[in-house]
Amino acid sequence: MRVLRPTSLLFALWLVVGCDADAPSDDAAVVDDGGLRPDAAPPEDGGATDAAPPEDGGVLPDAGPPSGGCGRAPELAAGEWVAQTLDVGGATRDWFVWLPEGYDPARAYPVVYQFHGCSDRAERERNNVPVERESGGDAIHVRGRAVNRCWDTSADGPDVAFFDAMVAEVEARFCADPERRFATGYSSGGFMSHRLACTRGDVLRGVATIGGAQGGRDCAGTVGAMLVHDRDDGTVGIAASEGARDAHLARNGCGDGTTPTEPAPCVAYEGCGDPVVWCETSGMGHARQDGFTAPAFWGFLSALP
Repeated sequence: MRVLRPTSLLFALWLVVGCDADAPSDDAAVVDDGGLRPDAAPPEDGGATDAAPPEDGGVLPDAGPPSGGCGRAPELAAGEWVAQTLDVGGATRDWFVWLPEGYDPARAYPVVYQFHGCSDRAERERNNVPVERESGGDAIHVRGRAVNRCWDTSADGPDVAFFDAMVAEVEARFCADPERRFATGYSSGGFMSHRLACTRGDVLRGVATIGGAQGGRDCAGTVGAMLVHDRDDGTVGIAASEGARDAHLARNGCGDGTTPTEPAPCVAYEGCGDPVVWCETSGMGHARQDGFTAPAFWGFLSALP
């Protein structure tokens, strides 16, 4: 039996919100590095690929209890990224919100927090797996910009505090389901997602990542996890994701057996309290593999109970 997760009410004391103007639109041309260490400056690498998207067939479970923002008229345009700012620890942080087309302030939506790969570009938050293209009218999406070119994955660092602030602000202003908070990440964003899966494991329901992993010790809870990594990745070695996978397997009580699952070549581990799915690709290097990952991520996350 799954224990219900706490809402973000304890975070709500942390914020002061502002507003900005323009939002970025397309992810395909943005580049990334791996970022094993958030303060390192590894070489840039290409992002998107042309792989054909598989069928996902994810079906959203019933919504949980609504957040405090339910019932408020939407203040942002739907179906596009809208730039925002937050004051977090005395620093102004840029973040972006995507409300689904037909946003209903009486419906509690899952929220997908997307974490970008390292980049020197001013709009580095564009370097994300575009999961919003797959979720249609069924999810709110949120992106932020890392405090530096890569995410600071220290447990008590500014980017964990930034995540807490975004959660509190989203749930105060929009109709969100606190039981269905998800994190996705590419490369450095994958490292950040697994940091949060540990440090904020009692806040998140699931994570899905490509090309970046690790996590932490003494984790706060368990989450469902999908990990994609290419065996030919020369920027972030596959061992990083294998270590994070094994940590999820241990925490989630999984067995050693696996069952093939969609999309190929993914396998689901057996006996898990929260599901763990491993997808080992080949020949793609450190690419984001958008055509594969975006539908795979949403298919996995949307099906979590």
